Amino acid sequence: MTNLILSSEERESSEVVVEAHQGIPQIPIDLFVKKNRKGVRFSDAFGNLIFKVADAPSLLPVLDHALRGRVLLDSSGNPLVTIFRFPDGSWKGFKGDGCEELFFKVEQKLNSFNKIELSVTLAGENGANLNFAMRGCVFWRTCTIYQDKFIVAQTNLMYKLGFRKHFVGRSKFRVTVFPGFSDYNFLASLVLVFLDGRKQL
Repeated sequence: MTNLILSSEERESSEVVVEAHQGIPQIPIDLFVKKNRKGVRFSDAFGNLIFKVADAPSLLPVLDHALRGRVLLDSSGNPLVTIFRFPDGSWKGFKGDGCEELFFKVEQKLNSFNKIELSVTLAGENGANLNFAMRGCVFWRTCTIYQDKFIVAQTNLMYKLGFRKHFVGRSKFRVTVFPGFSDYNFLASLVLVFLDGRKQL
């Protein structure tokens, strides 16, 4: 289940049972993503590895198209979420390393050179009351992730300070997670979908 902190009004208007953990940070938390030929890795502010990404085993052919995907692993190599992209341009994320327990589905609403919009639906009865969306530009690594009208996370390129500010490069960028959201597996999975969003089928 996605762990969120909702207001009292939101709790009264929703049948979702929300887990509120005392350990949820009350300040923004940064994760750092590095994408290169070796793959994608997520680290904390101290450089400690949080997540890494590997190729997922091919899914059974659909419409004569063998589906390939990515699997999000923890720092020890345990599979957390497996993501496949389907011929219709949508993505499905499954818990663990298989395709038995659907976690979420992502659909494209807009895909142009400088802008992408995605809608996210969580699986199960709980997901019907939680609406997520992603909007941004893949080329510039800028993306805002919303739950309803509230921002839960943003990605941005990093830059060096000096006489002139300049970006480090698109191979490394920052994910800022805002207070009240603790499902980092879910967020990291959405970032992977975002990075894949500019590719045309």
